Amino acid sequence: MSLYKKLFVVIDPTRDDQPALARAAAVAQKSKGRVTAFSAIHKRIDEMADASSRKTGKQAELKSWKEHVAVMAEPYKAKGLKLKQEIFWTADWYAAVSRAALRAEADLVIKSTFRHGKLQRLLHSTSDFTIMRHSPSPVLLVRERKSFSGKVILAALDIESRDEGHIGLNNAVMKHAHQMAEFTGLPLHVVAATSRKPDFSHLLEGEEPHPDGDEATLAHAFEVERANFHILRGDAKRVIPEQAFALKADIVVLGVSKRSGAQGVLVGTTAQKILDKLDCDVLAVN
Repeated sequence: MSLYKKLFVVIDPTRDDQPALARAAAVAQKSKGRVTAFSAIHKRIDEMADASSRKTGKQAELKSWKEHVAVMAEPYKAKGLKLKQEIFWTADWYAAVSRAALRAEADLVIKSTFRHGKLQRLLHSTSDFTIMRHSPSPVLLVRERKSFSGKVILAALDIESRDEGHIGLNNAVMKHAHQMAEFTGLPLHVVAATSRKPDFSHLLEGEEPHPDGDEATLAHAFEVERANFHILRGDAKRVIPEQAFALKADIVVLGVSKRSGAQGVLVGTTAQKILDKLDCDVLAVN
């Protein structure tokens, strides 16, 4: 798994179990990779009442957490996992993750995730989506379940957009989807939600027509078996989760736009809604 040699796992200081660490260890074992376990912690001065000063309180908290992570990592290191720790004292941990992943030259960022309610999505950007949007590398969001327990890898594409950014994002999604399918040994499927009268002419241009029609031509272009290429009419927020459930997908690979402005917000809103409807892992590519 040449793309994922340098793994960067986000340790969640609010919970005892760390699904992301377990998944990082599993990936590293198969890819012969290394893991950087990143923690960002912070407490207000009134939360460190026993400390003689803010400095000593900060040092004590950092030392305690480093020891705690070392205990969590020990079973994996005992099995040969190459792991190093990075701990930062900061309240702005979203930004800290992206900066640290960039310094580590991470091939893959791995983070535990859980469902957010509609109100949470409306009130603020969640950590999952913030990291997905700004990460320098793909982000694997891990659910609390057994590693690689599904049936397929499912890549979600936008095949109607003529925007160069979307086309490039589709290519990036397929690159990582093929890589993940090869790594897990699971078959690769593709799903695309389209309008009632979709126009694929911009993708078909230059492709040799397949005797079975345009959809077969597209499947061949994306290097996917025709039977595994699903073009479904409807809204992406409904079609993608439904297809993931029907296929028992292990991982859904989708693209996340880094763009700002109205277009970026629209793409982001769609990705957020899809994310909360999925029960499987998500590999976000930007």
